[in-house]
This record gives sequence, C-alpha cells and structure tokens, in this order.
Amino acid sequence: MKKFLFAALLFTTSLFAEIEWQSSYEAALEKAKEVNKPILVLLVSEHCRWCHKLQERTLKNPDVENFINRRFIPLLVNRDKGGYPAFIKSKYVPTTFYISPDEKMLIKPVAGYWEPYDYMSDLKLAVRVFKKSRALR
Repeated sequence: MKKFLFAALLFTTSLFAEIEWQSSYEAALEKAKEVNKPILVLLVSEHCRWCHKLQERTLKNPDVENFINRRFIPLLVNRDKGGYPAFIKSKYVPTTFYISPDEKMLIKPVAGYWEPYDYMSDLKLAVRVFKKSRALR
C-alpha cells in the first residue's frame, strides 16, 4: 500500500510540474556555475507555430519537464525581443542550445520541432557530453 501511495504521489506531482525557466541569460549563467549544470536555451518567436507546438506538446511532457528541471538550467528567450548573447542565434526557430557553465556549446544547436521521445534523446546526449567534459578536467 505504501508503494502505491508513493507512486501515486510521484505521478501527480509530475503532472503539475512546469519547467523552471530562468529570467535572463545572466541569471541562468550564474546559477549554472553555482550548481554545475549545463544551460538549456530555447530560442523561440511569438508568431512561430512550431515554437508553440514544441512548448505545448513536447515541453509539457512530464518526462521531458522533469529531466530538464533536474539536469539543466533552462532559459526561454524570444528572438524578437533580444536580451541574450550574440552567439545564441539561428535562422530557424525553435532552436535549442546546450551550453556549459563556461559558455561552450556542448552539442550543435538543434533546430525545429521534435516529439518528446526525440527531444529527450538530445537532452540525454547533451548531459553525457557535459559529464564527459567535466570528467576530463
């Protein structure tokens, strides 16, 4: 019975989880250095239907939300509004960037909409690359 209650509690908490987006690149970078996690930067545009689909479908998947919150410092930036470093640029939106706390790209930026399973594979790859880069130091 205890296992069932724990599983039910865990399931319901993940249903209402949201990605804990940082307010600015500077805040994300500071936190990434503090907790030694990579930064996930999602570059979007207000009028992009694929951006909305990624945010509403893929990023609201409980597995994706939980993984991002546990393994990354997430930052959502609007390409039309600016306020982020010049090296975060792409002709296409949405584009996801994976950046180390020392501001190096972990893997190449990933453009476009991806289903949760496919998006998760890039998330996991970026974490593996980040861990490997830390182990080599």
